[in-house]
Amino acid sequence: MVIEREEMQEVAQGFKEPIPLIIGTHSALDARSGARNYGLRSIVYTTRERARIYLQNPIVGGADEVIEDLPVVVRRDMVCVEDPADIKKDGEWKYALLILDRYDDILKYVDDLLELECIQIPNRAFSVYVGGDALCSNIEKRFAVPILGSRKLLKIENRGELERDYYWFAEKAGIPYPKSYEYTVTSTGIRFKEPIDEPLLLKARHAHRRFEREFIFAADSHDLEEKVEREMEAGNLDIEGLKEGRVEQIVLGPHANFNFFFSPLNAKEGWGDVDEMYAKLYNKTLEEARVHLANEFLSIDERRETILDGLRRLPIDVQEKIKGAPSFEVTCHLAMSLRESLLKDVHRYADAFLLATRRYEPPGIIGAWCLQTIITWAKVPGPGVEYGLYDVPEGAATYMHEVVTQDVALRHGGGTNVHMGVGSQYANAKYNRPLSMGDRIALELRRAWKRRALGEIVT
Repeated sequence: MVIEREEMQEVAQGFKEPIPLIIGTHSALDARSGARNYGLRSIVYTTRERARIYLQNPIVGGADEVIEDLPVVVRRDMVCVEDPADIKKDGEWKYALLILDRYDDILKYVDDLLELECIQIPNRAFSVYVGGDALCSNIEKRFAVPILGSRKLLKIENRGELERDYYWFAEKAGIPYPKSYEYTVTSTGIRFKEPIDEPLLLKARHAHRRFEREFIFAADSHDLEEKVEREMEAGNLDIEGLKEGRVEQIVLGPHANFNFFFSPLNAKEGWGDVDEMYAKLYNKTLEEARVHLANEFLSIDERRETILDGLRRLPIDVQEKIKGAPSFEVTCHLAMSLRESLLKDVHRYADAFLLATRRYEPPGIIGAWCLQTIITWAKVPGPGVEYGLYDVPEGAATYMHEVVTQDVALRHGGGTNVHMGVGSQYANAKYNRPLSMGDRIALELRRAWKRRALGEIVT
């Protein structure tokens, strides 16, 4: 039976001191840092193989404490256990590291987690390692711990494995995303019904690393068929993965991940002149305007990928002679900013996606989420003035940057560690202090706790 939101709201409302529960990988350092910065105790659970990350990077101390003697503060604040029963709610610790054999072992300890008054901070690792399958069945049916986020939306990242994936929501939202092409799977690869004369990208599950995707770039459909056959022979792709795969047009432009935070608390507040003017300009009710304003834009990051990043730094004559398809494993992230006039389009598309989730899977997005895009140059419909172009003659074709949605993450994104400790320019400007996504999550949790409104931010 699916765990319903009302049940988790009732549980969270009874918490006297909520404790952020963080899976130890992906974006855990940012989440833990944010909890520390807002005076919240937190628990990170991880495996023996990855425990050294958190043992060698202890985030301890008080919110404004300047640490001079790190070992002394670590001894004072941090506990390390292999059983959550050893974490005492009334203890003096500020940071607990729980080491498990497997990530999904956390499912054994739901009762202990509820006793500790935990609220899970979701990220992609949580969906993959604890979720159990493409439908995140363990999370939806067994993990009866409140989640600061969207329990039923975590699965929509599993493209091709369910009907209502994020492409489905993007279509309902009416926002641009890459065109896809149908193909037939054969014993040796794939075949297209008709030739396609444009650059293509295959996204399919890797044959050996089940949680990773294989990316195959090609100049056209014939080129892609040949490359897929070679990857099948090499053992990197299999029939099962191809059946769940997707071929789409390659959109040319820089990649940018836009990190948002939807605040249910802010959606219920008055914003003075701002919400009234927003409602007037964009023909919204005050309630609708507040939902848009509560969808806070915090930061942008871009990904660097192995081995692609190294390959593209080589001279073109060397690139052409290297055999085999490059790997696209995400390796690191960099902070970015965006041409300011394009922010209006990012906001418009992000709001449209948010509203689609609220309509088709209520309550929709809660908390951290990320719109992953490619920004290209294309002919756009409508008069130029609608895009902020005031020098385009009436009736003339208008070309403009277009923000194309490539991926969507309905949880704490993987690139926000780049903002840890320094914040990000858009969030910093709003809050007049360094604010990373981890900080923003902790701020919302603390505000809800103080207002006795934890039920509003969990599912």
